[in-house]
Amino acid sequence: MVGKINNYIQRRMQRELLDDISLTEAARWLDGAGILKDSATSPGYPLRRHVHKGNVMGAYRKNNYYWRIRRIEDYEEVLTVAELTRIFGLKSRTSLYRKIRREHIPFQRHRQKGIYFPVSEILRWAVEQNKTELFEKIQERTTH
Repeated sequence: MVGKINNYIQRRMQRELLDDISLTEAARWLDGAGILKDSATSPGYPLRRHVHKGNVMGAYRKNNYYWRIRRIEDYEEVLTVAELTRIFGLKSRTSLYRKIRREHIPFQRHRQKGIYFPVSEILRWAVEQNKTELFEKIQERTTH
C-alpha cells in the first residue's frame, strides 16, 4: 500500500510538473485512483496518518503548520511484497520471504515501512539471473 501511495504521488507530480502539493490534494488524487480512500469528514486524514508514521516520501511541514509533499527529482519506483508476489506468479508470500531471508533477491528493509524492491535493482537482478520473462513483466508494470 505504501509503495503504491508513493509511486502514484511522485509519478503524477512528475507528469504534471508540480514541485509540491498539499496533503489534501494528494489525498484526493489517491481517493480518485482508488488507492487510499479519503475521509469525508476530515479530508486528508488517512494520508496524514501515513505521513505521521514516516511512510510518505517527500512529506514536510510548511511553516510548521501545513503538511505538503514535494516532488523527489530522482525518485525510484519501488515494488511491494504483494506486487512482486503477483509478478512472480506465486500463490503465497512465503517463498518470496524465503528468497529475502537467504538474500537471493535484492531488497531494501525500512524500519517502519517494511520491505521494498527498487525497480532498477530487481531489473538488474532479473538480467543477471537470465529471467527475461520476469524482466518484461516488471518493465510492463512500471511503464503503465
